[in-house]
Amino acid sequence: MKRTIVVAVFLISLIISCSSLKIKDPMKAFDQANRAYRQAVSWSEYDVAATFLKKEDEEKVSKQIEHLNKFKVTAYELRALTVVEEDVRVRQVVKISYFKNDDMIVKSMVDDQLWEYDPELGSWQLLTGLPKFK
Repeated sequence: MKRTIVVAVFLISLIISCSSLKIKDPMKAFDQANRAYRQAVSWSEYDVAATFLKKEDEEKVSKQIEHLNKFKVTAYELRALTVVEEDVRVRQVVKISYFKNDDMIVKSMVDDQLWEYDPELGSWQLLTGLPKFK
């Protein structure tokens, strides 16, 4: 009888602790996704960065990547991060410095990003698209 109670209490404790971990998991997953996306953009690997986009028209994304391949990134700096909805949406503003391969003039832009967590996929997706270099 005592053993049953101890096991029941242990299982309840385990369930409660696991449920509290789930609350933190999406934000930890955001940190990982955001780091991977930042590295992809920083290394001008736009095809890798595109894997973080919410499902879009593949032809449109291919054209964007083709355009972006004309540019190299020199810096990617986080300016602001706001949790819009806990574990669901995050908005961040980054400053990206870059140059076009054929003119080597460094320019900067502000990229306002909105990320959303998809619980079915268990991953974060970028809703605002890839950077728009000119």
